[in-house]
Amino acid sequence: MCIENMNFLKTIGLCGFVGTILAQMTAYHWLSNEIDFKSDKIIESCYLSSWYELDIQSQKSLMLLTERAKRPLRIMAYKLVFISLASLVVIIRWSYSIFALLKATY
Repeated sequence: MCIENMNFLKTIGLCGFVGTILAQMTAYHWLSNEIDFKSDKIIESCYLSSWYELDIQSQKSLMLLTERAKRPLRIMAYKLVFISLASLVVIIRWSYSIFALLKATY
């Protein structure tokens, strides 16, 4: 009975660990996805503002902002892959595939 209790406690601890890691990864990927989504809206927001009523210096600053916003702001991991919700799904699928393979093998 004591060994079964220890296995149960290890399983609960492992589930808590995996849940914490998954929550942390989801938070990073969600926020990165939000940054990417909001940076795509900058040009549209600048254009829809009443830029024509601004003074010349402010119009130039707004034009500089729109030119800079043409290149979207994205967070990358190791300068290889963009962090987004799509990459989170790929990581989770890949991890489960490896887990299923190891479980079937051993």
